[in-house]
Amino acid sequence: MATAAKAIDTDYIRRAVELAEPNALRVTLYQNSGDEEIAALPPSARMSPEQKALLINRATDWLIDNAGSAELPEPPEAELRKLMTMITGLEMTEVEFEARRDLPAFRPFPCAVQWQSGKPDIPDNFRVVIIGSGPAGIVAGVQCELLGLPYILLERQPEAGGTWTINRYPDVRVDTPSITYEYSFEKLYRWSEHFNRGEEVRAYLQHVSRKYGVMANSRFNHDVKGASFDAARNIWTIDVDTPAGAEQIEANVIITACGTFANAQLPDIEGVHDFGGQIVHPSAWPQDLDLTGKRVAIIGNGSTGVQLLSAVAEKAGHVTVVQRTPQWISPREKYGSPIEPELAWLYENMPGYWNWARYAATAPLFDIDRLQRVDREWQAQGGQVSKANDDMRAFLTNYIRQETGGREDLIEKLIPDYAPMSRRPVVDNGWYRALTRDNVELLTGSVGRFTRTGFVMADGAERDFDIVIAATGFDVLKYLWPARYKGQEGQDLHDTWDAGDGPRAYLSMMVPQFPNLFMLYGPNSQPLTGGTGLPQWWLIWASFAAQCMMRMLKEGKGRVDVKREAFERYNRELDEEAQNWLQMTPEGGIEKNYYVNREHRRLQVNAPWLSPDYHRMCTVVNWDDLELS
Repeated sequence: MATAAKAIDTDYIRRAVELAEPNALRVTLYQNSGDEEIAALPPSARMSPEQKALLINRATDWLIDNAGSAELPEPPEAELRKLMTMITGLEMTEVEFEARRDLPAFRPFPCAVQWQSGKPDIPDNFRVVIIGSGPAGIVAGVQCELLGLPYILLERQPEAGGTWTINRYPDVRVDTPSITYEYSFEKLYRWSEHFNRGEEVRAYLQHVSRKYGVMANSRFNHDVKGASFDAARNIWTIDVDTPAGAEQIEANVIITACGTFANAQLPDIEGVHDFGGQIVHPSAWPQDLDLTGKRVAIIGNGSTGVQLLSAVAEKAGHVTVVQRTPQWISPREKYGSPIEPELAWLYENMPGYWNWARYAATAPLFDIDRLQRVDREWQAQGGQVSKANDDMRAFLTNYIRQETGGREDLIEKLIPDYAPMSRRPVVDNGWYRALTRDNVELLTGSVGRFTRTGFVMADGAERDFDIVIAATGFDVLKYLWPARYKGQEGQDLHDTWDAGDGPRAYLSMMVPQFPNLFMLYGPNSQPLTGGTGLPQWWLIWASFAAQCMMRMLKEGKGRVDVKREAFERYNRELDEEAQNWLQMTPEGGIEKNYYVNREHRRLQVNAPWLSPDYHRMCTVVNWDDLELS
């Protein structure tokens, strides 16, 4: 329950207001008060000190009298559009508005679909099987709950959480703000940190699963080995290893939510099995691992390697970091900091602030494409990529110099030779500063071979270790692996992909001749907005699958499949659009980019579409591309 303003002193309220995101505060205050002077203020980047003071004073005064008021309903469409525009200062097209309207999350279940003209009779034996109890699988379960569709969820781990269950290494946490890494239908969840730790995210996912009924339909320690489609019956038969032994489960529809970061990529290096010490992948971190005084190597400097270095260096006797490719590593304001009590109070006591804080944190990323496109005119004038990208490069280069204390011996090794935003952004967790510790050294290049006591680098440098941490990431090209799916003609999905140019799908979700099979986070699914936009996309992908099931049930059909010509057209257009993006250029380091299927030189992980365009493709179903029978 909200805390009344009269129970909080005025100074406390002012501190809360000063901690607020200014654009969200301004829009929230205007929505509550109708104060046109507040509406006339510019976005915070252009506010004068006097205008900021006016905003803080007016918000403080309003809260003294009105804190704890009833929550606000979603505004009428015209007002909502005006408020959204006030946040960014940019007008929106109709397609952009459609894609963003659910970001403030005023509606109970944004992005989800529900029966509009009455629920049809559901056949007694109809069943959906969801595979994976991570963030996307839980959303799929909630969507089934809203539609009243019978379902079960199969999870090979002993609990819900997905990647947050398997990754328990030191200091694991989200690298996007907590307020954006949450479901829009679970309002005002009380996070403890601005960027939450893995254990709290795991607890959150389990809370949501339990609250919305998904946990009751979940079967844990159930490992799906494969599935085959019976075209005569329109039924999938799923082979599952369970605690009681092998079992077969039938389903009308399968929704796979296995995630991209599901299959650990272990070092495939000569002599690895000869090493007499311990090799640890962060996704299988032993909870009793004692690093105290040990000689430790960390292979890899991606998101995981960067997150855990500081914690490892504080305990280990000596740490050697192996960097094959430098990363652009960026700071995040309040990363690792608790949410201030005053700010938590504001979320609960200023109606609408939570909604607009979500929007303010997410909406600007819809314009992130300006950082990811090559500007040939800019290059002709001597620029490297584009003005926006080059400005980011200059900022991050200066950040490297600052964090390493100007140590040229490190700086020359740490500056990448490719453009920022062409690979997954890595958030700094004190990594650069940790490299300056007396007990930390940086080696560049590749590990050549393991020995019994350590390893030898490709350049001949040799080191001995007690423990090697293989922060070598995941095999992101192995979608749905290692389960084998047999389509309507008995063809294997992985063999089908391998016979072509790697995993492909229609809208990242469907493959021809594999009816009633939907992939959440499938090939070319990750939006250009990155992790900050993912929670919305989990809902959008689940709603696409739901719309297909709804139409199938309404029309009394047994299957839905994507037409071959639609699949091929979509992927042809996808490949063409991908050529416009930085990842596919020499400037973007195409040869070093795990977003790219380097064997076939095609974009593999990302959807190359602008977010509003991809949103429309997924939410306004093109039924001409699908076949129901």
